[in-house]
Amino acid sequence: PKVTRTNDAVIIDFEGSGYAGPIQKKNVYEEIANPALAPPQPFFHPYAMMFQKQQQQHPMVYYGWPYFFSQPSPNVRAAAPALPASTRQDAEEEEVDENGVKQAPVTNATCGRGPLRFPGHHHHDDRTAISERIANGENAKKNIWPFVVNLKNSVGAYFCSGTLVSDSKVLLAAQCLEQLSLLDMSGVTVLIGQTSPTSVQMTRRINKVILHSQYNAANYANDIAILTLDSPVIVSRSVSPVCLPPASADSDQYADKRAILLGWGSSAVTAPNSALQQGKVDMLATAECKSDADIGRFVTDSNICVSPTDEVYSCIGDVGGPVVILTGRGTWTQIGINSYTKDCETVGLKTRVSAYRAWIDLYMQ
Repeated sequence: PKVTRTNDAVIIDFEGSGYAGPIQKKNVYEEIANPALAPPQPFFHPYAMMFQKQQQQHPMVYYGWPYFFSQPSPNVRAAAPALPASTRQDAEEEEVDENGVKQAPVTNATCGRGPLRFPGHHHHDDRTAISERIANGENAKKNIWPFVVNLKNSVGAYFCSGTLVSDSKVLLAAQCLEQLSLLDMSGVTVLIGQTSPTSVQMTRRINKVILHSQYNAANYANDIAILTLDSPVIVSRSVSPVCLPPASADSDQYADKRAILLGWGSSAVTAPNSALQQGKVDMLATAECKSDADIGRFVTDSNICVSPTDEVYSCIGDVGGPVVILTGRGTWTQIGINSYTKDCETVGLKTRVSAYRAWIDLYMQ
């Protein structure tokens, strides 16, 4: 694989690399020309520890590449053709899924497809009605959030979430991958359209990894990354990308808004929930975030965080997954990436997507 660095990204390109020999198991920041620029090591990194533990239990898995990146995934199919206008289901009454939840219509141009209204409670201004916890709360209905993806390593352990932002790109947290070696990355499988362990619509491998080069594992600054899949996904009712917000320097743009937190997280990284979890949360102003005892020292204008009221929190296993808001009828926009969380009972730090829109646009090409 080719590892290069720009002024704001570390790029690992696996396309066409095949397997040319053993690759040393180093942190990817050590692969660049100037190791002195590598960020400080985190004081707590659950994914790295989990992965090392699994590696010790299954050492034989790592003797060679489990996958050749010059070849397509075994389940790759041709890209879906554009739907003719006559076959598109634009009427609301025709967009009721098997769970009885009204969804936005499917078109190739659609992003952020999801419930037409906030799930569970239509009078979403009533904050006292919210009681779910992402750790052990409300199970998301099948295919209701078609943009959420899950990551699994080569020994079969789930270790991070992510969000489909195009038919070939996934947005997630840099901490999900920055401690993995190139060999470790070769064993990662992206599970798409999954709402339970047995409901995966399709899988892909990683063709390219783009990590923000100023990610700092000590304070979670610039905790953002983009994956390029080895083949585009097939857009359907159960698989489609999320919408992204426009660029903004306003750190309080979402203060007091209602949002949905999504992920498989539980209190144990190696034992995720058996179904995708959803929880309604309220967004805090930056000043409130900075005053929080658990995450305040990490908060910058590039972060957002959610209210701890009503006991709706993210867990360690939710890292990389999305925080979304309803920006139109049946249209959902990702405003945050789950970054740091101490446990399942404290406020979680989120990377504010709108603060990185220029970076995302640059590396989405």
